[in-house]
Amino acid sequence: MSDAPIEVPQTKEGWYVLHDAYVVDWPRWRACHAGNDMIEEAKAWLERAQTVERGDTAMYSIVGQKADLLFLHYRESVAALDEVELSFRRLRLHDYLKPSYSFLSVIELGLYEVTGGARRALAGRGLQPGAPGWDEAFQAEVAKHTKDLDARLYRKIPGHSHICFYPMSKRRGEGHNWYALTGDERRNLMRSHGAVGAKYREQVMQVVTGAIGLDDWEWGVSLHADDPMVFKKLVTEMRYDPASAWYADFGPFFVGVRHRPDDITELLA
Repeated sequence: MSDAPIEVPQTKEGWYVLHDAYVVDWPRWRACHAGNDMIEEAKAWLERAQTVERGDTAMYSIVGQKADLLFLHYRESVAALDEVELSFRRLRLHDYLKPSYSFLSVIELGLYEVTGGARRALAGRGLQPGAPGWDEAFQAEVAKHTKDLDARLYRKIPGHSHICFYPMSKRRGEGHNWYALTGDERRNLMRSHGAVGAKYREQVMQVVTGAIGLDDWEWGVSLHADDPMVFKKLVTEMRYDPASAWYADFGPFFVGVRHRPDDITELLA
């Protein structure tokens, strides 16, 4: 490991994101006599949530026992996420649901390659970190290459029929510590990692969200695809890449099927 100063990575952020998962209290729900009215109220809520001017919402049914329903929200601020979450809690249907998991984060794009290129460009001009004017020149160089990122940072939720979501963190153990690596070491690892993901670009849409300081894990990964088998293929290949094999810890995986508001009736039948 190099003794060079640690380079804190720069990122660009977009929508705040909430993954909100629930289990249905089925015995109480089956005994409920006002279920149809509650479903109509929930449908109207989901339709409103999906048509906000800034952000998006999607609903998924989760396969397995970790959850029954997952609501995915994109919003412009934490306050806006709080508003949509509170509006859901006010529904009568919420009385028959039990929270099973949630994850707060923000859409994030790492700038490893951009900042590496900026440092090389400034070095070619005779500017080194710490020199007068370096910070301003560095930010100006980065800005030239990040002005077209808004389409990825402020996007709609991908419309694919399946989702695979999982949280993850980078390891800080005695043998392998991601945060003790230099910028160039991390940059090389992420370049290799990105090359694996690029092979699946036509089959899956990956949305990476940052959660350092926001939740218990450091990142969230949402994979969107029409064929769920690609989740297994992609994640398996990623596991063998050094950035994951040496430095990644993974949380629970949630796999679900996307549904429209009208599908709530069938889901809760």
